[in-house]
Amino acid sequence: MHRLITLLMTALLLATAPVRADNAEYFDAYTVHYNPFNANLLDQRVAEAYKLRKGCGDGVLTVALRRDDGTAAAAAVRVSAVTLVGQRSAIKMQEVRDGRSIYYVGGFAITTDAEPLKFVVTLRTEGGTRDHGFEFTRQMFRC
Repeated sequence: MHRLITLLMTALLLATAPVRADNAEYFDAYTVHYNPFNANLLDQRVAEAYKLRKGCGDGVLTVALRRDDGTAAAAAVRVSAVTLVGQRSAIKMQEVRDGRSIYYVGGFAITTDAEPLKFVVTLRTEGGTRDHGFEFTRQMFRC
């Protein structure tokens, strides 16, 4: 399993290279890092391990929550993708733990080439009493 997580992290690093460095939101004493990318960048073993589709019309979203002291934090993470015409679909996020790291990974469909998708993220930190939310938009391309 450690090897699969290493492969996932390698794919994430490759996927983030051309993306803006500011894929983060801040609230209270936390930073939320996020990155949507095309699933075809995933290693096949990683895709199979997390039951992620790897086709040209598939995307992956990763979310990681860190405390201000740099430690990973757990949260209940809910995400929806919204198309230009307002069609909303939930993205089922899976928690991945590797040592002291915690990540959330989910797959989504890229239904139209070059379509901007709005991602609506809501999370509640472990032990937290209120939800925190943010939105971001990314133009996703089919391969």
